[in-house]
Amino acid sequence: MLSLYKILKFIFRHVLPGPFRYPLARAMARGVCFLNRPRRQIIIQNLTPVVGADRAAFLAPRLLGNFSMTAVDFFCPRRNLAVGIKEENWSFVEKAHRKSKKVMLVTAHIGNWELGISYLVEKGYAVSGVYAPYREDEVVRWIMAHRKPEVEWIPSTRGAMDACIAALEAGRLLGMVADIRFGEKGHRVQMCGARAHLPLGPWAIASRARATVIPAFILREWPGQYRVVFHDPILPREGSFRRQMEDMQEIYRQHLESALQKYPEQWGVLQPFWDR
Repeated sequence: MLSLYKILKFIFRHVLPGPFRYPLARAMARGVCFLNRPRRQIIIQNLTPVVGADRAAFLAPRLLGNFSMTAVDFFCPRRNLAVGIKEENWSFVEKAHRKSKKVMLVTAHIGNWELGISYLVEKGYAVSGVYAPYREDEVVRWIMAHRKPEVEWIPSTRGAMDACIAALEAGRLLGMVADIRFGEKGHRVQMCGARAHLPLGPWAIASRARATVIPAFILREWPGQYRVVFHDPILPREGSFRRQMEDMQEIYRQHLESALQKYPEQWGVLQPFWDR
């Protein structure tokens, strides 16, 4: 499979004329969505609580098309997409970092989540990012080769919490996704009228480090063009450790639910999300 990925990368990066890259990525995604019934059903099941069954079936090929364009932007960029991103409320990050030096940016698999770390680097900050390791070491190495080398990358394995807290205490911005569990049970929440488990790991880190958390989403406005939206900071809470985590997560959950309802076709989760 990795050999196929490398062939596709070469074609999209070096062979295809620019105007054909995104249309072909979307067309290939539509074909996969039509031919791969199990994948299509998972996407529809994920979207159904958000938009209803009929619209979920309509949006499934479009969602996979957006996912494919994100892959093109990540693996086959022909320019630095982190430069020129439209931004809303960037001052939230600047003010929080000046005040406490311990700032986390949490996002979700919406739009182009991979672009967020590059955006923070372009802003001139020291950055750490959390990533989920895959089973295939060769695939992990290939993916990591496309990520910013100046970023301190922290795998979500044993010892990740200590590494994240150390990064925050060193004044580095810490970025991670918070909609998918990686090796943890998570906390059951209600969202879009359905039940799902969201990870508590990000909120455990924030609570122990007494860090400010800023929810942010990088949204696709047009193929190859993005807008980043920063939401109000989530400040350290009081109460028991469990209460602090759940209170912070609830604020994030509300932002996530709102983003899903506004941009369902940009939600790049291709595995079952909701509790059964």
